Amino acid sequence: MFAGRILIAGVVAVLALVGAGGLTVGAENGVQFMDPLTKEPLEIELPRDASEEVETFFQTGENPFHGDRQAIADGQQLYNRWCASCHMRDGSGRMGPSLIDDTWKYERAATPVGQFEVIYAGATGAMQPFKDRLSLEEILKVIAYTDHLREQHQTQ
Repeated sequence: MFAGRILIAGVVAVLALVGAGGLTVGAENGVQFMDPLTKEPLEIELPRDASEEVETFFQTGENPFHGDRQAIADGQQLYNRWCASCHMRDGSGRMGPSLIDDTWKYERAATPVGQFEVIYAGATGAMQPFKDRLSLEEILKVIAYTDHLREQHQTQ
């Protein structure tokens, strides 16, 4: 009887979290996001209405928008609005580092998860966190676009 109450209490707690807006994602649920500056775990709430692509990314760490033409076009518009002033339209860098070579200030930034962490939480210098400016899906589309820029540059 006691174990049944604990199970019910656990289910009620999970339902309360979901009802409150979403679940916080940690390593037990897939990807463990880390703050680029402190290297402490980032607690990112997965919204109840998160797209399938965002859910997939949070589980696998792979960007489902990679190579998707529409997502790349959407990412380009977002990049031009939010990123090009520091990273240049071609991604070669100015105030912000180049995004088209394979030199990374943060080792994890060589991965989609690390790139997500930097955009979401910010980094040193002028790199501000974009968690309040871009949705989780928009961040993934920006990453799809910067991956596309890097791939184009490396084939030249």
